[in-house]
Order: sequence, then C-alpha cells, then structure tokens
Amino acid sequence: MSAFSDARRLRRVAAGLSLIGFGTLLVAQDPLDPTGGTGFYGAAVGRPGLMTASALTLLASAVLTVPAIGGIVHQARDRGSLLAHLGGLCTLLGALGHMGLATVYLVMRSLAGGDPAQMRAFEDRLNADPALVIFFVLLTSFGIGIALLAWAAWRAGLIGWWAPALITAVVIVHNVLPDDPPAAVELAALGAIAVVFGRLGVRTLRLSDTDWDVTAMPAPRPAAATPTVT
Repeated sequence: MSAFSDARRLRRVAAGLSLIGFGTLLVAQDPLDPTGGTGFYGAAVGRPGLMTASALTLLASAVLTVPAIGGIVHQARDRGSLLAHLGGLCTLLGALGHMGLATVYLVMRSLAGGDPAQMRAFEDRLNADPALVIFFVLLTSFGIGIALLAWAAWRAGLIGWWAPALITAVVIVHNVLPDDPPAAVELAALGAIAVVFGRLGVRTLRLSDTDWDVTAMPAPRPAAATPTVT
C-alpha cells in the first residue's frame, strides 16, 4: 500500500522526514545568512540573493518543525507526555519566531532601493524598537522547547540520555555566549540539533505502522476479592 493512501503511514513518514529536515535546514541556513556583521542594509545591497535563500530556508525549517513536534508528541503519549506537550508549545512559538524572522529578511531586501543614509537610519530605529523583544522571547522559546522535546523523547525511551543532555548544553551555551557567536560555534550547535532530531527521525521512519499506531495499555485493575463464605 502506498504511503500516500494510508493515513497512518503518511503521518509517520511526514513526522520522520520533518524530524530530519527541520534541523538539517537550520544547518544549511546558517552559512547562507548574509546579515552577520553587515546588518540588513548591507546584506540587501551586497547579497540580496543570499538573503532570499536564507529566508526561504528558515521558513521551510519552521514549516517542518510543526509535524516534527507532532511526531515526538505522538510517540511520547505515555511516559514523557507532559514534557512533550510543554516542549511542543515552546518549540511551536520558536517556529513562529523563525517565520517572522524570515519575513523580515524578505521585507528588508527593499532597503537596497532607498537612500543609504535614510535606510541605515531606519534599520537603526528598527533594531532599537522595544517591541522587538517579542522576537527574543520566541527565539528563546525555541531553545527551551527543543530541549524539553529531547527530554520527553528520552523519557519515552526513544533515544539515549546523551541526546537531551547535548541539546540542553547547546541551549545553555547559546544563551551564555554573545549575540553574535563565532560561526564555527553556531554551526556546531545547529549540527548537534540536526544529529539528535535526525536520529529520532530515522527511528520514526524505521517503525512499522503497527508500532507507530500502538497506544499505551491501561494499567491492569486489581482482581476483585473473592467473597468468603461463612
């Protein structure tokens, strides 16, 4: 039976590919991002093509994050259920942040057509806008969310303890480092995310449809006491 005609198989394959894909795209997006050191205006003038590619890659990663969350929540519906749901919520907020950032990249490409002094002044005002704290909250939620999802996967027996420990360390280090960490450190952190969730994706793809769809068995009820005849 085709994967596209069986709803269970379609959900499993979509979840597995998304678990592999969202982290892989984050790794691919990082070297494409031309805004480091130049800002939006410099990137829009000097590398508009890369700016577009970076935005679209980040957007695709955000889209794949949604079924990836569902894949872990589905498999951790017994042990690790609470962690999975909390992690899913935080990661979803982070995906919204990635979508918003990708949109900003696409909009900021138009800076290249304006007066340089005015466009740089606009960029400075934008970066100083206190309302942009929402992006900080959303992107911080992403790190917290993937850490909780990794712990949920470990709690459910989907992966070893090393995976959530690695993701937690990556999230902590990322928040301790300056706003613009060295490129090698950033790439290594994203690579760790891709490895952990990619491994979960491969495991999901290898499951049978029955194993994917199995539900937790309820705890057996104690046998009723046999009445004593007096």
